[in-house]
Amino acid sequence: MARIKTALYSTLPGQKVQNRMAPCPKIIEGFEGIHSGPPIKSAVLILIMPDNNELAIPFIQRTNRGRYHAGQIALPGGKMELCDKDAIETALRECEEEIGVSSKEISILGTLSELYIPLSNYNITPIVGTVLQKPTFTLSPNEVEKVISIPLSVLFNPDHKSTSSFSRHDHKIIAPGYRIGEYFIWGATAMIIYEMEQIMKDNTRHIEITKNQKEFYQNPPAFPQ
Repeated sequence: MARIKTALYSTLPGQKVQNRMAPCPKIIEGFEGIHSGPPIKSAVLILIMPDNNELAIPFIQRTNRGRYHAGQIALPGGKMELCDKDAIETALRECEEEIGVSSKEISILGTLSELYIPLSNYNITPIVGTVLQKPTFTLSPNEVEKVISIPLSVLFNPDHKSTSSFSRHDHKIIAPGYRIGEYFIWGATAMIIYEMEQIMKDNTRHIEITKNQKEFYQNPPAFPQ
């Protein structure tokens, strides 16, 4: 974890890497991305935890009540409130509210590159933290349908990267992402995780890197930009 923490305080891969997982197009011109106010500051938490002798990240499946991202697979997080002094406090507070993990259990490793989402007008700061043992999750029934723990060895396996297409406002959207069983992680969450993946594969040996994975990292797929 020390190497990861050091890497998070170094030069980050940034937008160039994030955009490899960006939907194409990001917004439908004339229908989306029209906002009357400045970007809304927000934060999410990538929580690295032990689970069955592996490192894993808990994702959430949102309920169907949200305006923009209902039912999607996401990271715990939300907009900054007046009580938050910074993005770290936002991410920790939202994590405790949504899945019941106390901030006292979490050690902060650092932050990833900020990411602006034109659809919702959110400017996201991804925070990376870790816990010594897998938490007992308590879900917010209004926001979270379930928690999905995904081992890093599974999440970062190139065989689980794919694309999905769907229609919005009669326009076709092509979204690269992570296909894990019945779940598809795409959009902002996939963009954030992809940057984390690049950092971890360069700075840790906790994830077994197979020959196929090495080939993937050396020759990443040409996802839509």
